Amino acid sequence: MVHLRLSRLLDGRRWVLLVVAAVGVAVSATWVVQALLLSRVFGALTSGAGAPADRVRDLAPLLVALAAVLVARPLLVLARQLVAQALMSRTKQDLRERVTRAFVRRSAADPAAGRTGRDHAVVVDGVENLDAYLAGYLPQLLVTGVVVAGVGTAALLVDPVVGAVAIAATALLPLLPRAWDRVLAARGADHWDAYQQLHAEFVDSMQGMTTLVTLNAEHRRAAELARASEHLLSRTLHQLRVSLVESGLSSLALVAVPAVVLAVVAARRDALTPVAVFTLVLLSVELVRPLRDLAAAWHAGYLGTYSGEQVAQVLADAPPDDPVAVAPPARVPGAPPVELRGVRVRHHGTDRDALSAVDLVLRPGLTAVVGATGSGKSTLAGVLAGLLVPVDGTVLLHGVPAGPDRLLAHVALVPQDPVLFAGTVGDDIGLGVPAAPRARTGTAPDVATAAAVAGIGTQDPTVHLATPVGERGALVSGGQRQRVAVARALVQSRDVLVLDEATSALDAASEARLVAGVVALDPDRAVVAVTHRLDVARSARHVVVVDGGRVVEQGAPDALLARPGAFAALAGVRVP
Repeated sequence: MVHLRLSRLLDGRRWVLLVVAAVGVAVSATWVVQALLLSRVFGALTSGAGAPADRVRDLAPLLVALAAVLVARPLLVLARQLVAQALMSRTKQDLRERVTRAFVRRSAADPAAGRTGRDHAVVVDGVENLDAYLAGYLPQLLVTGVVVAGVGTAALLVDPVVGAVAIAATALLPLLPRAWDRVLAARGADHWDAYQQLHAEFVDSMQGMTTLVTLNAEHRRAAELARASEHLLSRTLHQLRVSLVESGLSSLALVAVPAVVLAVVAARRDALTPVAVFTLVLLSVELVRPLRDLAAAWHAGYLGTYSGEQVAQVLADAPPDDPVAVAPPARVPGAPPVELRGVRVRHHGTDRDALSAVDLVLRPGLTAVVGATGSGKSTLAGVLAGLLVPVDGTVLLHGVPAGPDRLLAHVALVPQDPVLFAGTVGDDIGLGVPAAPRARTGTAPDVATAAAVAGIGTQDPTVHLATPVGERGALVSGGQRQRVAVARALVQSRDVLVLDEATSALDAASEARLVAGVVALDPDRAVVAVTHRLDVARSARHVVVVDGGRVVEQGAPDALLARPGAFAALAGVRVP
């Protein structure tokens, strides 16, 4: 069974399969050469012609050649494994990067899509399952075709009758187990689905353990996990039973081929020389050896056909990569850092626009985006960061149209509930340090400077760079997590910084000092603060009011407060 779609996951590395297959053919060739050499040896030993010393002398070159074959085979097997490992190590790394990026964008566009545990299973085990299929089964298909054709031709040359029977038996008998392929496929799909389901339930339970304990629901949840585990066990045992039946049928069919050849050779023994008899019998074994290896490779890798389909589908649904994503963007002199023209966004599964006809210019300094809950502020932040792709309109970076990958490379986003990784505060901030310097007009701050600007060790002396944060930041407060996330974004030194309610856990005075420090660190950077707090908006250079997915008002805060409008209404200012 061949899934051609999965071979595309190798991207530009499909040629390496030919190298793996070529080495595999060389390994099979050592078996064929061994069979031919042994047939000559057996023929010489049974002929009884000549003195023993002469026979030993005649056999010496054959035995030397046989020893060389026995030495060459393990070296070729090692070479095949090394090439396959090199191929799949890089391929799996690339696939995990691409699938993770696709999941991030999908979650930004549709937060309700998928489950963390299922997605984790696809990224980790789903990609890993592809190893045996892509680097083992697919090359072995090519090896099998070449070897069966070559050995079958050799058998025909030795004796056309026996050769024809051997080829026909090799072509027909292994078809018997294929009747079980559909059953095996159904069982394999059930097994993978059950595995993903258990993975999802377990991850949900670990993430919500505190909630389960406070609700006294941990025992009920444990029972649900036990049922999911039993379901996986049941699916696994069903799969094993079908797989064992298929393996038995395959083994029976493969054993039958040499048996049929042996029967025909016995019937024609009077017409065959001893060397021809040994040659045909041993070649019949080599006819089925690649088929036996193919069956083993299929059983080792067929789980990849189920998880691999999900990997392929995730990548197919993802937007295309921007080929110049990480290159410094061209700049139009005098153009603003970011400009939105007629941007329209609609979330997956909804029938209305989240943003509609948004025209917006973001210049250096602080821009505050305000509006009621659900007005589209966070959606706007997602567009600016490249996490959401507009269905209409254009986003320009320094006057040049920018795709999502370019925006991801040049816009830093700090969300309201940032994720910290286990380690210290310094370790988490250091994650933002770019691997290569960017073409920025300003100088990127170091970790210590960024931490100080975010108030770590200054405004909040209870935390410092060596403070452990725990898994997901469990050892620090919500406000401290936000400070670390802001500092992590600052060391990236990107052209635009978007703070999506990123200081909501701080008190008003601390928030004002942090935002002022961020703006002062790099006056040439555009800082966008999505906020409900109007104190931040009043200190901004520019205010944008969003309502119902539209920009209903924008301008300097003092000018907006001086006239009746949306911003004055939000601020509770009565303008005559």
